[in-house]
Amino acid sequence: MSTVYKNIFSIDEINQINDFYQNKPDAKTESHVINKNLEYHRPVDFSYKLLNPKINQILGTNHEFYTGSYKECLRPYPLHTDDTQTHMGLGTVMGFSNRVIHNVALLIPLVEGPEFKTITFNIFSKKDLVNKRLTTANELLPDDFTHTNFNTISRLPVDVVYNWHLGDVLSWDRSQYHISADFAKYGLIKKFLILFMA
Repeated sequence: MSTVYKNIFSIDEINQINDFYQNKPDAKTESHVINKNLEYHRPVDFSYKLLNPKINQILGTNHEFYTGSYKECLRPYPLHTDDTQTHMGLGTVMGFSNRVIHNVALLIPLVEGPEFKTITFNIFSKKDLVNKRLTTANELLPDDFTHTNFNTISRLPVDVVYNWHLGDVLSWDRSQYHISADFAKYGLIKKFLILFMA
């Protein structure tokens, strides 16, 4: 299930991350997204040096990096999972581990505000999307999800509604369905680090 780890990073560390990635080149792997390579697999890299002690606090030292990136999103992501099979099907994801230890995603917000939300659901498969539908609507608000079919997500059992806060880390199982609120309708850009841990 999803977990929010509060105040893992200082504001100074968040600023260091933003400054470091500001000058990195775009990997050009998605439309409407600026992706920059996150090289957590290289112990000499800035990202490993800064992030590894923090991730050790969350996962312990027995973890491996599968893939990840710095992202600036111009549009919100629809309902999806980040499981290994989905990533392999995209053909644009380079994985660095074949092991399964934790199988989690770690989201590190680099912006905050009421417009930035990630919602995870107690749904882990396409079969669950049908079989776990609620008979009454959940408490999500249609104004937050103008980019998707709200009728679908309004009947899904919510795990966590995470309002982005600088310094936090949101963790969820990579096979867990999740969605972003529509920040783009406010003319905003969503910036974050995402790490997928084996």
